[in-house]
Parts: sequence; C-alpha cells; structure tokens
Amino acid sequence: MSLFRRQKEESAGQPLRQSRAELASAKMERKSPRDENPYLSARREYGDRYGSAVRDAATWRRFCMGTLVLLAVFGGGMLWLASTNKVVPYIVQVDKQGYAVAIKPGTQVENTDPKVIMAAVGRFIVNLRTTVSDVGAQNALIKSVYDYIADGSSAQTAVGEYYSKADPFGAAQGRTKATRQVQIKTILPEGRSGKAWQVLWTEEAVDEGLVTERSAWRAIITIALSPVQDLSDVLKNPLGIYVVDINVARDIS
Repeated sequence: MSLFRRQKEESAGQPLRQSRAELASAKMERKSPRDENPYLSARREYGDRYGSAVRDAATWRRFCMGTLVLLAVFGGGMLWLASTNKVVPYIVQVDKQGYAVAIKPGTQVENTDPKVIMAAVGRFIVNLRTTVSDVGAQNALIKSVYDYIADGSSAQTAVGEYYSKADPFGAAQGRTKATRQVQIKTILPEGRSGKAWQVLWTEEAVDEGLVTERSAWRAIITIALSPVQDLSDVLKNPLGIYVVDINVARDIS
C-alpha cells in the first residue's frame, strides 16, 4: 500500500513541477524592458540605427553613381552629335513653269543626274578660261574654279600652272586690252566609268567690243563625287562634284 501511495504522490507532483517550469519560462518571456541589461539594449539600438544609416547611405550612393553614369553617357552622346553635325543639301527639280517636281537629298552623289554633272563641268571650263576687265569679278571666277577642284589633285597643279602663264588679271589690271569669252559647244561622257568627260568650246578675244581672235579647244576632265559635310562647302559646291584631273589642248578637228 505504501508503494502505491508513493507512486501516486510522485505522479501527482510531476504536473505541479511542470506547471511551475512553464510559469517561470513565461515570466522570463514577459520580462519587462526594465529587467534587461541597459548596456546591451543601448548597444542593440545604436547598432540598429547605425546599420540602417549605413544601408541608406549605400543605397543613395548607388543611386547617385547610376545618375552620374547616365548623365555622362547622355553628355557624351550630345557632344558626339554636335561634333558630327552635318548639313544635308536637297536638290529641287522644277518643270518649265518653275514648279517643284522632285526633291531629294543631295548626298546621294553616286546617283547624280548626268545633266547636273555636265552643268558643273561646263561651268568649271567657263570660269577657268574667261577673263574680264574687273578685278573683283575675275577674282570671283578664279575662286569658283578652285571650289570645284579636289585638294592635292593633279587638276590643282595643272590649273595653278595655267594661271601662272595665262595672266588672268591682265585685262583687269591694264596689262592687256582684250578680254576672253568662252562658248561651250559639247560635253560628252568619255568611256563608261561616268567619271571622265570631254568638253569642246570656243574662245573669243574681245577688244573694245570687237572679236580679234577666235580659237577652238578641247579638254578631258576627270571628276570625283564626294558628299559635302560642312555648310561652307554646301554654299560653294553643294553636290560634291570635284575635278581631279584635266588635260587641255587646241581642237584641230
């Protein structure tokens, strides 16, 4: 009987001890902030605040760096566009009444109408061989000639030698009385390349309104097509038709 009584007492005491342990654990969990270590609490609060500030600062740094990168890319793109700015000339074709019938960019020089090339070549010969009695007008003719000559080409050398011998300012400066007038006869393509052109023309020496001399000439002119990029070049040679070689001789046919 005593054995059974002891077992009952032990079995009855186990729930009591278990409930006391749970109560103590609950009290520990419900411990007020005042019971905590103030040093640890302050350290934890400081760490939380400092860590949050560090994270915020890192986020803002990444944002600012991204913004600076975008601004740098945008600024570089604007500078590149400004440095590569170019003027695109447009060719306007008109009918007999003067109305525009076709408008196209002038940069497509590889498809330039042969008539346009013929006009440029003919104007080049007229300006090259004409002499007048006015210094300003003669200087304008010479300037127009060089506007249609490719820099460093054999045509530039040939024209320079011609001017040094022909004395284009002779009539304008009173060294000669006669001026020279040029009349284009024909302009025909030479070969199949479309780059060489044969020009036939006549020249008349005029003194006080009278023709004192008449002569016939021919030339083989080789051209190159190059799109113009700057406004100054557009005003001088809008279609980019440049003379790269020229051979002039008397026409004895």
